[in-house]
Amino acid sequence: MRLAIFGATGRTGRVVVERALRRGHQVTALSRDPAAIPPRDRLRVIPGDVRDLAPVARAIEDADAVVSTLGRRRRGPAICTEGTRTILSAMATGRPRRLLVLTNYGVAESRHRGLYVAASWLLERSVLRDKEHMEALIRPSATEWTLVRAPILTDGRRTGDYRTGTDLRLTFTSHVSRADIAEFMLSELEERAYLRQGVSITS
Repeated sequence: MRLAIFGATGRTGRVVVERALRRGHQVTALSRDPAAIPPRDRLRVIPGDVRDLAPVARAIEDADAVVSTLGRRRRGPAICTEGTRTILSAMATGRPRRLLVLTNYGVAESRHRGLYVAASWLLERSVLRDKEHMEALIRPSATEWTLVRAPILTDGRRTGDYRTGTDLRLTFTSHVSRADIAEFMLSELEERAYLRQGVSITS
């Protein structure tokens, strides 16, 4: 499969790129700093900002699917909302249609009244608001989207021992390794078990 990956230089994005290449996919990654991505077989790096339409359109032009692991820093711009708006504009031509996006547990329908969600919004309000606005753009789009709701992410090894579901209730002890979430996201691209749904994941 030919994948366009956005957020490829982030801590999770790097793992997704690595796992995608190990699974034999061809990867195109967009980066403002191409030198930050080591050259690899089947990996093409395009310089550019995810908020600019021209490089984004170039990144997805031959892709079978788009994967976004964009993430906002507390005091940074609303990169998830702004970048996703650009990605959706580039995908408006109708190809590719498959879109897999990493988001956070605690936004949209997963924003329940538990202590974990309340604490998350208290500590990471700007980050979660950005993700919530991002999801609001994706849901009515014509893309074949899946939203992957992550708990606390760790740098642990791939275990294959995790649970997924649309109604999981995550808590302060919920976590998953970046390697496991990368494997799940890449598997979901092919299995399409959660098409046009938000799915939570935890170990």
